[in-house]
Amino acid sequence: MTLLFARNIGGPMDYTICYGQSRNKTTNAHQMAMAAIYYQPLNFLFWYDKPSKYANPASWPGLPWFNAIPVTWDESRTLAGSIGEYIAVARRGGATWYLGAMTNESSRTLSLPLSFLGSGTYTATVYADGTPGTSPFRTPVVVSTRTVTAADTLDVAMAPAGGQAVVLTPS
Repeated sequence: MTLLFARNIGGPMDYTICYGQSRNKTTNAHQMAMAAIYYQPLNFLFWYDKPSKYANPASWPGLPWFNAIPVTWDESRTLAGSIGEYIAVARRGGATWYLGAMTNESSRTLSLPLSFLGSGTYTATVYADGTPGTSPFRTPVVVSTRTVTAADTLDVAMAPAGGQAVVLTPS
């Protein structure tokens, strides 16, 4: 899977999570989604930087995602995908699901049925691309919440080279 997006985003690259890096050719929401899409027993948020950069959490809305996401999974589901175009994966840790979706340079919206959820209601905390910036890195992460069930479909809108990360917690 490492080369899934490398072909379309400027050739071979290191696909280590680099949240908040100005050299990224993808959005921060795309970087967040990588933590759910690629199996990585160890996630290093601060791999290319110092923790002090993230001292003001208000400037980094994705930090709660990285604080919550597990390093091992109980179940995984591929929800959608087309090689070199887009992918959406949901992974469960305990009773909570973590959904990651990424796209290549084309903006797109995926309609993802949430039929993999158990019974009852869930709170969906959505970390999405905001209005595209002058470069993918400058696209803000917008956080919202909503209540969903297994009968719902989640519309996942992504900016060019963007993504979405969603935490689905039983209510």
